[in-house]
Amino acid sequence: MIIYTLNFLLAALIGSMIFFMTVVSPSVFATLSTNASSKLLRTIFPQMFLFGFLIAILSLVLCYISDNILNSILLIIVAMSFIINRNYLTPKINDFRDKELEGDKKASSSFKYMHLLSVLLFVLNFIILIGIVINNYFNYNL
Repeated sequence: MIIYTLNFLLAALIGSMIFFMTVVSPSVFATLSTNASSKLLRTIFPQMFLFGFLIAILSLVLCYISDNILNSILLIIVAMSFIINRNYLTPKINDFRDKELEGDKKASSSFKYMHLLSVLLFVLNFIILIGIVINNYFNYNL
């Protein structure tokens, strides 16, 4: 029963990540002004990262209960990545973006670097989560 709950939670998180990247972000940029889209995304991103962190922690507890060490370690990485993205990278990205818009050329390169790092962590989380679900499927359904 625990494994089904775990896979449900992870599938929900994966689905929310896909939805955000394929529907929410492009729609925001396509329909809102630069100022409005910036404001909205600055509100949504921290909430999305917090959601990911909470789901990863809840999933970690389920893995711990079921004595799955590998998934536990992977979920610690995922949880830490979400919280780093939320509490460290996002504020830096926002600050560098504001400075870039004010004409600071150095801030522009820092913004691009931090944004790339944030995206890479997000993609890494996505890959790890898919891997956990696939691993669970083959280990508990065959």
